[in-house]
Amino acid sequence: MKFILKTLFIICILFASPIYAEMNCIYPTKVDIPNGSSSTKDEFMVGYKAVKEWIESMTEYMDCTDADTKQMIVVLKINQQYTPEAEATIIGHQDKKYNAAVEDQQRVAELLNIQVRAYKAAQENN
Repeated sequence: MKFILKTLFIICILFASPIYAEMNCIYPTKVDIPNGSSSTKDEFMVGYKAVKEWIESMTEYMDCTDADTKQMIVVLKINQQYTPEAEATIIGHQDKKYNAAVEDQQRVAELLNIQVRAYKAAQENN
């Protein structure tokens, strides 16, 4: 129990530290996926580009999360509070954030691909 409290205390300090504030990764705001069956070409292309930019922003977020994880471990070492257990806790927490971002990115990409096919089908019928 004492170890858990100490680890949580260290994590709280990390999140409040100025070094962490510089590395704070912002999850990109989701964008609307264009409706392929009812959008005009211009509407679809604007929405398509917005989704592609969001996907790129998600990649940047995941890169930031990786750098953030490394920075948090460095801060532990600098403050002489490093333990393998604290590192494992940080990595576990960051891995959950990273994996959720990957899943979200893949889901949006799949939905966009469905709408691209719907758009192409709608264009062929016109």
